Amino acid sequence: MTRRILIIEDTPTIARVQKHIAQKVGYEADIAGSLAEAKKLVEEHSYFCSVVDFILPDAPKGEAIPFTIASDIPTIVMTGNLDETTRNIVEKHPIIDYITKENKQAYQYLEKQLARLPRNEQVQVLVVDDSAATRHHICNLLTRHKYQTIEAVDGVDALKVLAENPKISVIITDNEMPNMNGDELCVEIRRLYSNDEKAIIGISALDTLHLSTRFLKSGADDYLRKPFNNEEFYCRLSQNVDMLENIKTIRLQANTDYLTKLPNRRYFFGEANSHLKAAKLAENSVSLAMIDIDHFKSINDNYGHDAGDEVLKGLSQCMAKYFKNNLVGRFGGEEFAVYFADQDRHESLQRLEKFRLFVEKHSPEFSKDRIKFTLSIGFHNGPIYSLDELIKQADLKLYQAKESGRNKLIS
Repeated sequence: MTRRILIIEDTPTIARVQKHIAQKVGYEADIAGSLAEAKKLVEEHSYFCSVVDFILPDAPKGEAIPFTIASDIPTIVMTGNLDETTRNIVEKHPIIDYITKENKQAYQYLEKQLARLPRNEQVQVLVVDDSAATRHHICNLLTRHKYQTIEAVDGVDALKVLAENPKISVIITDNEMPNMNGDELCVEIRRLYSNDEKAIIGISALDTLHLSTRFLKSGADDYLRKPFNNEEFYCRLSQNVDMLENIKTIRLQANTDYLTKLPNRRYFFGEANSHLKAAKLAENSVSLAMIDIDHFKSINDNYGHDAGDEVLKGLSQCMAKYFKNNLVGRFGGEEFAVYFADQDRHESLQRLEKFRLFVEKHSPEFSKDRIKFTLSIGFHNGPIYSLDELIKQADLKLYQAKESGRNKLIS
């Protein structure tokens, strides 16, 4: 979905820069050189957010700001300078942020904010406070930046809400609450979730010595004293969400094959070994298939390595969809593995054979050169709880499939 942004700016060069930034991060951008032009555009389009110049020819005192706010368009204000009078006018309105154009980092900061807003729509934040007024205030601040909000009235309620909503990634908690204080809640959350999984921001109205330290030592990532400044609140929140996103990206890069985007060998071994431990305790049989593209070297020799890479990517996309309920991994080159968790032998074999036939028929669709190829598959099932041994047995069957003519499944 392409999001539309309204840029209200009367200086053409600045407007072009803002439009370029917006397009760079995925927006469709409209420019209005005055408040009157902006009103016409708002009548014609729905806007995800807006960037508004404080001084316009027909709105010299920031009159465009209440217009976009009243039109339910989240607003970022850009101004030439931020004197006390301008700041007082700007801060009266529930805007996303204000940016001073004279700042060298202004346009980099604008790009960050525009990139964050769509991301924030997917971020769930739990607000924990026994005061309904405080919860309402914080939720309003969060909604302004397009975060999803969930509320809890105390620490006990918060743990219940967390269990029911595993996608919550940030918890903002007061300290002074009945049943369970905020620092006690931090301890319980950290018993269940690591800092890599969920960020905690503690808040308190008390000026108690060492309270911030107690929060941090109990597992919080940050602390704010009430009443807090909105700008600082947003900065602290964004930093914590960015941290979680960066950790997620690093983990994904470490566990994903760079070419095919399938799980790599390292991730595959970790997940499969975890399941094998459970399977051993339950004395269940386990299944694994090794899959290899037939005559892949000939594809590279005849069409080039770029074409070979395209074949690998096309096959991987197909595997990710076809075996979406199973663990799939690329082991290297043209070799792949599928681990069948909680699936009986007959069902797994049927699934593999249908996949082999599908690839035989549709493989030309995987690449622009319409390269036709087939697969050889080795499958093993049994009460084997060593992944190395399971792979060895499946590899032996794969070798048999290759030696007996290829394009077949051997079990």
